[in-house]
Amino acid sequence: MNIGFLGTNHKQITFKELEPIYIGKDGATEFLNQLPLDGPIKECVIVNTCNRLEFYFVADNNDQALLFLKQQIAAFKQVDVAMLSRLLTYKQGNEAIRHLFRVTSGLESMVLGENEILAQIKDHYYRSKDLSKTSAVLNKVFQTAVSIGKRVRTETAISRGAYSVSSIAIEAIRERHLDYFGKSILIHGMGTMGTRSLKKLHALGHPTITLCNRTFSKAEALAKTYNCKALPFENLTSKAKTFDIVLSAASLKEHCLSSAHFQDNSKTELIIDLGLPRNIDPAVTPNLNIPIITVEGLKDIATKNGQKRKAECSAAEIIIEEDFAKLMQWATYKNAA
Repeated sequence: MNIGFLGTNHKQITFKELEPIYIGKDGATEFLNQLPLDGPIKECVIVNTCNRLEFYFVADNNDQALLFLKQQIAAFKQVDVAMLSRLLTYKQGNEAIRHLFRVTSGLESMVLGENEILAQIKDHYYRSKDLSKTSAVLNKVFQTAVSIGKRVRTETAISRGAYSVSSIAIEAIRERHLDYFGKSILIHGMGTMGTRSLKKLHALGHPTITLCNRTFSKAEALAKTYNCKALPFENLTSKAKTFDIVLSAASLKEHCLSSAHFQDNSKTELIIDLGLPRNIDPAVTPNLNIPIITVEGLKDIATKNGQKRKAECSAAEIIIEEDFAKLMQWATYKNAA
């Protein structure tokens, strides 16, 4: 199958290197819409998460499509093609397909076996499908990938006890502050990771949580459901320093908080920045000695928690190969028709 892959993830590059080329949800839609109908790329799905940026594509000529794709990304993100060539890995054919299957199975996740990636892959696929950027090949491949992801989680124990990135962020807070129940926590950004962080803290019974979101009604509704407080977004910059711990997981194009917002009698002892691009100016740490933990900084905890599930990888890989063989049969019949 003439499928190409161009991408990178937390295993290959640092969080800092990923930041300038990260596209984001709205950016992915814009990027896909600008792909010309008569261009070398016939189908395309973009998978972008907090620690992953991947392009899956179908073309008549993969070499031509690869060069075109790099040029499009470089222009879109205003970076050099040479930089992209250094940061992004290219795979094609069976290697690209198997990689996708490993991603949906949770084998390539920072949190081995985590469930969140499967829902994300579905969302990214349907976005491309709704934009008419997929056809027979990627439709079949991504539907198979999602099916494999479900099988792996049903038939193996790889996801048993697996944490999401947001859950590991809460673990990081607990490791840093044994008395964290006495700490006031602000969660900024009520998307997937922010909401998951809230649910984790609520399940643990944390008594002092405040929510902040650009759309105040969403923060207000969640605060009512989980018996906590809501902070209007326009008060974020003036009130952030009044919380012991700030967890930010918003989708932003630039920093929303800097050193200036934590000066003068700041209570803040720890910042968790789950945003990509980063929500908090990294200069806060050297300027004010407030530690910031990013997604990259959570890798050690993720690795430790994943050791117990590594034995399930072989079982997951057997499932991948079973369904990969079926996909190859489909491709053979399709080409013969």
